[in-house]
Amino acid sequence: MTPIQVDILLALRQRQCLPVASFSLAKTGDETRYNVALAPVYLSSPQDTMEQVKDLGNQLSLLEDMNLLTLDYDLPLRNYSDEEYKTSALYAYFVRTVEEAAQLPDSTFDTPQLELGSMVLTKAGEDFVDTLLA
Repeated sequence: MTPIQVDILLALRQRQCLPVASFSLAKTGDETRYNVALAPVYLSSPQDTMEQVKDLGNQLSLLEDMNLLTLDYDLPLRNYSDEEYKTSALYAYFVRTVEEAAQLPDSTFDTPQLELGSMVLTKAGEDFVDTLLA
């Protein structure tokens, strides 16, 4: 267990849930064209870099693989605004990249999408945090 993973679990225990996002691609008029470009995305700061987000995303995925937390993109947090994500430097870069690619002939995707969900500890995650705090 890395120090970052422990920090994530402790933060989830303290807050009970945190936002998580997915940056996805779609094609206007074609519901079959959809792809996840980057997930999971958790922003510590609106200025987080791609490298920081990917590193943290890898840690989140590992914790999910260990059944210590769940990442649910279909269950957004109540009363949580997605402005922090929509106004982030990384999302702005993602949108620009998709818009530039959409100008090319026969572009595969032309629409950036932000899917905001939530992450929570599983029962196993809660039990693990209890052992850390004991």
